[in-house]
Order: sequence, then structure tokens, then C-alpha cells
Amino acid sequence: MMSRVLTVVLLAIVAPVHATIVKGTGILKALGRRPIANVQIVDSVHTCGPRARTLSNVGVLDREQGQVEEAREALAEELRLCRELAEINPETYRSELAETLNKVGLFDSNYGQVKEALKEYAEALQIRRELAEKNPDKYRSDVAETLNNLGVLDRNQGRVEEARKEFGEALQIYRELAEKNPDSYRPYIARTLNNLAVLDADQGRVEEARKEYGEALQIYRELAEKNPETYRPYLATSLNNLGVFDRNQGRVEEARKEYAEALQIRRDLVEKSPETYRPDVAATLNNLGTLDNEQARMEEAHQELADALQIYRELAEKNAESYRPYVAITLNNLGALDSDQGRMEEARKEYAEALQIRRELAEKNPESYRPDLAATLNNLGTLDRDQSRVEEAHHELAEALQIYRELAEKNPEGYRPYVATTLSNLAILDRGQSQVEEARKEYAETLQIYEGLAKQNPERFSRDVERVKKLLEKLPK
Repeated sequence: MMSRVLTVVLLAIVAPVHATIVKGTGILKALGRRPIANVQIVDSVHTCGPRARTLSNVGVLDREQGQVEEAREALAEELRLCRELAEINPETYRSELAETLNKVGLFDSNYGQVKEALKEYAEALQIRRELAEKNPDKYRSDVAETLNNLGVLDRNQGRVEEARKEFGEALQIYRELAEKNPDSYRPYIARTLNNLAVLDADQGRVEEARKEYGEALQIYRELAEKNPETYRPYLATSLNNLGVFDRNQGRVEEARKEYAEALQIRRDLVEKSPETYRPDVAATLNNLGTLDNEQARMEEAHQELADALQIYRELAEKNAESYRPYVAITLNNLGALDSDQGRMEEARKEYAEALQIRRELAEKNPESYRPDLAATLNNLGTLDRDQSRVEEAHHELAEALQIYRELAEKNPEGYRPYVATTLSNLAILDRGQSQVEEARKEYAETLQIYEGLAKQNPERFSRDVERVKKLLEKLPK
């Protein structure tokens, strides 16, 4: 059965080689596969004039202070100025227009404006491809940058094949560039390998993901040895992601070591720069808490999740749009833990608060947050079922199932497992209410889904096939 808790993996957004980067986090929720990236990018060395540079820096400051609309307006004005200058003098300003489009695309992707981000990335990519044809040495890295960022967006929207092509092309460019200039481009190889690994892990390509994670980690270890101040944050990210991967593959001790090393690095970093790295500490605490919960280390798990929640609540007070989703993630995980420990009222409160946040988020941005809404509905439905709140449980599970069915129509590989999980939960509820024929239909559909999934990934789903077969056999004839 799919896990009720949520882990946090990080997808690397690539910024220009010649840009100044204020290191942030690119956080991706493992369940729902939707990004809430907290990527902070300041203006690059080249820009569309002094006014545009000022507007860009105003946009960064506003975003850091949680003033999202003000930041959006400043970036929109910067983009308008760049367009005007590019029309007057395309040879000088088209590259800067592409850079600004990429930056605005990052912002829109970060705040759930998916359609706008796709258009901005597509236009930036078109300009950069044309520039690279004339001057490949100067502009191929920019092509790879936008391909990588477009791959992140496509992956999170379920466009798996498009994302794979984009990551693959970006990786090929970076590998070729690194042959001539390894110091500059090996970090970008590692970031793109990380993104490919996240994609491959999602799609059950376990061996490919393991190789990609392993190569990325090796690169970051080598880079961090030479330049710890720059690359220890990326080493921690790679360790965090490998921990998520190993946990999902049942390599619990390896995952614990990876999380522990990532957490230690991030605690060191937060002492020097708490504003930048507290979100990363919270992400790894959340992941370690979910692992400890699964391993029955309940006291440790509760402390880790409580610490993560405290951090996210404080961050959300300053920047609600960026961090309320993570408050909901951690509340969801605490709810699962408290439910397992028989603290039902605490679990209900945590699930209820998470559900309220996610309903509000899904109203504004359904593409990004409906999967999370369904996850908490499923968890609350299971809790209500176990507490004999039959009517509430049926309503919650039915709503979760409807959401997952709609998501699976667009992205079957990503969401069919969640359809199966929710059908199974409904079947248990109906069986308990002597609705045997309804339960039989739900189990039969669950089995059909798991059998299909097990053909593609037997290691992950074969046990689910056998489990559901046994449940079907136990139903009264």
C-alpha cells in the first residue's frame, strides 16, 4: 500500500553560469510530484539597462519578503523593457531578453503559474537556440539551462517523455562543455543528473536512477572537498534525494545514513545563514521523521516532525505563499504518526488543518495542489473509517478517488498507484459495512491496476498483487 506520509526531494533549478545566485532550496513533494521551489535569483551581470536592473533587484527583495504580487509586477516591467530594447537592438539585447524570460519563467513556475512559465521558457529556448547556432561557445550553456528548467516544469506536470528529452539534451550539452571546462560545468552535470534521477525513480527505472544519483553524489563530494562553502549545500541536497530513493527501495539503513549526513551539513550551514538554510533543515527533518515512523522509532520521529513543523510555521508567518504547503506536508505526516500511536484526536486535528490549507491552495492552483488534497482526504478517510465515522469516511475517500481518477487520466504512471490505494481503502470500508458486492468490485479494480503496475515494476508492486488477491478470496461468496 502506498505510504501515507510525504517525503521531500529537491529538484535542481539551473541558473545562468554568469549569474549571481543566492542559494535557496528547490523543494519537491514526493507525493503529488508538484514543485514549490524557493529559488532566489538576482540579476545577472548583463541586463536590459539600469532601470531593468533596479526592477530586477526590487523583484528579488519583494520575493524574499513574501511580497509576491509586488515582485511579479517588477519582473513584468523588467520583461517589458527588455522586449522594447530587443526590438530596437536585437543583436545586443535578445540574449538579455531570453535571460529575463527564463528568470520570469522560474518565478511563475515557483508560484504555480504553469501556463505562463511554459510560454516564457519556450520563448527563451527558441531565442537561445537561434543564438547558439551563430555562437555555440557563448550560448550552448544557456540552451542547456532553459532545457533543464523546462524539464523540471514538464516533469512536475506529468509530461514525462518531454522532460526526459529536455534533461537528456541538457545533460549532453553539459557533458560536452565539461570536456573543455570541467571546473565550470561539472556542477551542472550533477544537477541535471539529479533531475534525471528523480524522474527515473518516479517511473520505476530503478537502476538508471541509482546510477544517476551515484554519479551526481560523487561529483558533489569532489567539488565540496575543493570548495566546501559553495558545494556543501548541493552535497546535502544530493544526500537528501538519495535518502528518499533508498528509503523507497527499502534500503533503510543507507537512507538513515544519508539523511543524517545531509542534516548535519544543513545544521552547520544554518548557523552561518539561517534565512537561507532553515527550509532545508526542515525538509531533512521531515524525511528523517517519516523514516523513523516507519521503523517504529516513534519518539525520535515525533520530535523530528515537530521540529520541522515549528520551522515551517515560522517561515510561513513571513512568506505564507511559499511555506504554507510545507506546513500542510508536516501536519499530514504528524497526523499519520499520531494515528499509528492511537492519538486519534491529535491526528484528526492535524489532518483537518492540513486539509483546510490544501483546499485553499487547490482552489487557487488546482494543477499543483489537487494531488495533495487527495492525499489528506485519503488519510482522513482512513482515520474516520477506523473510528467508525462511516459517512464521513465514505465521503472523504470518494472525493480522493475522484481526484486521483482525474489525475490518472492525464498521468497514469504517476497516479494509478494512488487510485489503487484509495480503492483498497474504500473496499475495506464497504466490507466492514457488509457491502460485499461493492467491495468486490473495488478490490477487483485494485487488483487489475496492481497487476499492470507489477509487470513494469515487480519489485515495488508484486506484494500488493498478492495482498489484494488474498483479500478478494476472503470475501463471502
